[in-house]
Amino acid sequence: MSGQPYLASEDSAFLRRALRGYRGDSCLEMGAGNAGNLVELTNRFRVVVGTDLVRPSMADWKAKGANFVLAEGSSCLRDSCVDLVAFNPPYLMEEGTGDRTVEGGVELEVPRRFLASAVRVVKPDGRVVMLLNGDADVGRMESELAERGFGMRRLASKHLFFEELSIYEASKS
Repeated sequence: MSGQPYLASEDSAFLRRALRGYRGDSCLEMGAGNAGNLVELTNRFRVVVGTDLVRPSMADWKAKGANFVLAEGSSCLRDSCVDLVAFNPPYLMEEGTGDRTVEGGVELEVPRRFLASAVRVVKPDGRVVMLLNGDADVGRMESELAERGFGMRRLASKHLFFEELSIYEASKS
């Protein structure tokens, strides 16, 4: 893995647009990359926290009052503590490059780990919003969510370059 954060691209902008419909007291963005979504989220949430394995190179999130923690997923937070969890995980099929900013692991286990981490910290009436590509095993994710009492629905899709990207929402309601 490189020591550089994931640089925002079209997928990050797609997620950012979807997040504009959410507001509340607290939110977490896991895998915050360069923290562009944190800046946007400070407009609608009182407490905004981003986590990632590397520190963002941009610093505008600090000026907007967001918080950042070097951590994997939600490992630094207690259970059921945030209104919204958002993430755009590494979602490409593993190609052996070792680039953890884009490769989703064998059988794309990284997005599923992000999802498990997210549902642990979201409040019972909260939401999890995630960006996935067409290679994700959505059926498997839906089954894993159902075991935890969550449902999942697609909010939006977009064809981008060589892939289909979709934004999903998971909730208990």
